Parts: sequence; structure tokens; C-alpha cells
Amino acid sequence: MRILLVDDDELLTQQLADFLVSQLYTVDIALDGDSGWNYAQAADYDLIVLDINLPKLNGIRLCQKLRQAQYSKPILLLTAQGDTSDKVVGLDAGADDYLVKPCTLNELSARVRALLRRSSTLSDPILRSGDLCLDPSTCEVSYRGQLLSLSPKEYGLLELFLRHPQRIFSSSSILEHLWNFDDTPGEETVRTHIKRLRRKLKTAGIDTLIDTVYGMGYRLQPPSAETPDTEKEALRNEVRQAAIALWDKFKPATCRRLISLEQAVAALQLGPLPEPLRQTALVDAHKLTGSLGMFGFPEGSRLSQAIGHWLKTPNPEAVSQLQALVVALQAELQTSPQPSEAMQPPPLAKTQDISSSLSPASKPSLSSNAPLKVLAVDDDRAILEVLQTMLSRWGIEPITLSNPLQVWTVLAQELPDLLILDIDMPDLNGIDLCKLIRDDDTWNGLPILFLTAHREEDTVLKIYRAGADDYVAKPFTEPEVMTRIFNRIERNRLLQTWRKPSSRQ
Repeated sequence: MRILLVDDDELLTQQLADFLVSQLYTVDIALDGDSGWNYAQAADYDLIVLDINLPKLNGIRLCQKLRQAQYSKPILLLTAQGDTSDKVVGLDAGADDYLVKPCTLNELSARVRALLRRSSTLSDPILRSGDLCLDPSTCEVSYRGQLLSLSPKEYGLLELFLRHPQRIFSSSSILEHLWNFDDTPGEETVRTHIKRLRRKLKTAGIDTLIDTVYGMGYRLQPPSAETPDTEKEALRNEVRQAAIALWDKFKPATCRRLISLEQAVAALQLGPLPEPLRQTALVDAHKLTGSLGMFGFPEGSRLSQAIGHWLKTPNPEAVSQLQALVVALQAELQTSPQPSEAMQPPPLAKTQDISSSLSPASKPSLSSNAPLKVLAVDDDRAILEVLQTMLSRWGIEPITLSNPLQVWTVLAQELPDLLILDIDMPDLNGIDLCKLIRDDDTWNGLPILFLTAHREEDTVLKIYRAGADDYVAKPFTEPEVMTRIFNRIERNRLLQTWRKPSSRQ
């Protein structure tokens, strides 16, 4: 657990910090109110301890400022001012508790444990997972009555997972919780400590307690948390039915795109392909490449991609090749859709808290309650609807937009955490829009992910040169897209953290 101490008494603060570190907490120190504010913005602290009489920004004002910024974790006021009126002012400012100096270190430790327990909604002071017990008051871990010998960081990892059993922690988030600013190693260190902790737990008889979520991080795997097979099958059927219903809804639009391909074949049989018809057919082929795989027609997506390649450099002498591809595509769309892994449910039994895999500091404000927002801009409404369903399942608020010219208005209104763009859109293509956003002082730091049917090397290079952060080819799979989204938001948070000015002591 990570604690921030804000106090200008360097001797006392160092003494408190040393004691808390001996209790296996990670501690940062700020010697004035402004530095305390900067630290609070730069990291996800589990608790903040404030003195009232601070230079630059006093503790009462700092406490108010933190609460106004939606910081929801505990705040403990530690001060020599013990009058009742002073306590009332402190509590009214948003503090959770008030401790008068001088105080004993044991009393401070007890108050800290109580506040941390209250913030994690745990009534029992002992953290448990099955027969595994962790006692924060003694820093002891036992399994079925036998004590386990853990290093301070191994203990910190286990406590972090036990306090937040529904949360996924990325390696960078673990570093943020368990290492201070002056002693932050690389992510390989996290993997090493996870491996050692697993080995010690296995030696004690606990085989699977810490689960790896591919591409995202680590989470607690509670005993008997495996979803029953009947529930898994019910969930798969639900997703399958949702995909079929979505296909029924957008089948007419898909058939209209198929008509333009048929018209291109008919025109080629009579002579050279008119350029407007070629462009229309090429755009429709790209749209079909991206959407058919999402509806459970992976072969249809492959055929559409081949048609698109042919239309880029049409050869009138090989029109029979194009005709064969279009006929095969027509036949494919007469079959029933088979939802692919692109429409499969997330790999966790419960997904309502998945967005909490990112720390609250990764969001636009310090609020841990504000949902992540993703803005998707694509003129293909079928893709937008798939994204809307997918993002909602992972606890993300989806914002969809089919007209790229409205993006500036929506950005200002919604303040998204990430932007998804397609390339081929009317009036303004995604690459040009990406360039405009990167040239804008307000939005040039917004993570941008492209979802497109284009796979050509020169197009991908244009995407990155325009300022995109990432690229996923359509048709895409849900785990891949969600992993990229979470990773990009997390990396953007880290960049913002280290770009923030702070006077670290």
C-alpha cells in the first residue's frame, strides 16, 4: 500500500516514514502543499497524511482541493492543533480522521490500518482468501495456521491483491503502488517478484492464487472462482444470439454493398471500369472486409479483402477472377453466421469492474468512480454497434460517431480517454483527422487507435506518421482490441505522470 506524507517538519516526517516503511508500506514525502498536490496527481495513493500548517498551500486547502478533484481515498490530518474547532474545520474540509501531535507511532499505525480497511470496504481486519490469512497489524501471512516467510515486496503484492480482489493490476500499476519515486525499477522486477511469490505460495500448498490476464496484468484468483460450464455455455449462447440479431439488423446494408461489387463486374464485362464505380466498389469491399468477420463470416471477410486487392489495380482481362470472388461471396452470405472469437465474451467470469484494472489516476480526473470513455468514429454503423456492445461489456462508456466532421464538438463535450478511428470516411478520412488532432494543443496527447481493413505497409506507415498510437486490422477480435485500449490508456497516464511538474524532495 502506498502512502503520501505531507509535512514540512523534515525530522518528524522522516521518522514517520521510516516507521511506516518498517510496517511494509511504500512512502513518499512532500515538504509543502504544492508538492503534495503534484504528488497526489502523479500517483495513486491509498492514503494521504497531511499536516495543517504547510508552506505554499496549507493542509486544509490541500484537503479541499483533493476532494474537489474527486480524490476518494482516505485523508488523515496530523497536526499539533488539537482544539475542537480545528478538528471540525479539518473534517469539514473532507478529512476522514484527525490525529493530534505528539502521537505514538503505534496509534498512527492503528489509524492508518483502520482507514485503509474502511476504504477497501473490509470489516474484518484480517485479509483472507480461503485458508490464506494476512494480518496487517502484525504483517504476518499464514496458510492453515502455518506462517509463510515473505519478503517485504512479496508481502506488499499479496496485500494489494487481497485488498482489491476484483481488480486487475498492470505491471506499471504495481510499480506505482509498491515502489516510491526514488526507487522505481523496471517491469521485469514485478514479474520476478510475482514468480517468487507464486513459488512460495505453491510450496505452502496454494497452487493458483494469482492469475495472469494476458496483455493486462495480474489479479487475485479466488478459490472456486471458476465459472461453471453451464454458465459459460449460457454466456456463449447469449453472445451467439446477439451476433445473429446484429447480422439480421445490418444484412440489408451489407447486401447493398454487395450490389456495387456486382455492378463493377457487369461494367468490366462491357469495357473499362469507370473510376467512380471503381472507387465505390473499392470502399464497399473494404467495409465488407471489416464487418463480415464481426458478424461471423470470416471467409466472407477474406473474399472481400481479395476483391479489394483486385479493384486497386483492375485488370479487364482477368475479370473472370473478380467475378468468381463476387459469386463466392454471394454464396457465403447465404449461410448462417458463426460468431467468431471477435464476438466472444471477455475471458473473465465477471467483467463489471474490469475498467478498474487501471488506477484512478489513469482517468481524466482523480475520481475512482468516473468510467473510462472511448470515442469511436466510423461511418460503418455496424462496426460502431459492435464496438458499443464490446466496450460496454468491459465497463467502458462507449461514444460512437459516424460523421467525422462532428468530432471536435464531441471531444469537447465528452472528454474521452481514447479515440478510435477508421481510415475511409466521407468528407474527412481518418489519417487527415488524426493529423489535425495531433496539431491541436488541447487534444494532441489523446491516445488514438486505428481500426481499419487496410493492411498495406504504406497505409500502416501513413497511420503512424500521422500520429496514431496503435493499429488493429479489421476484422478484429475482442481480446486484442480491449488489450490495446487498456494498454494505451495506461501508457498515456504514465506519460502524463512524468510530464507533470513536481518538486520532489
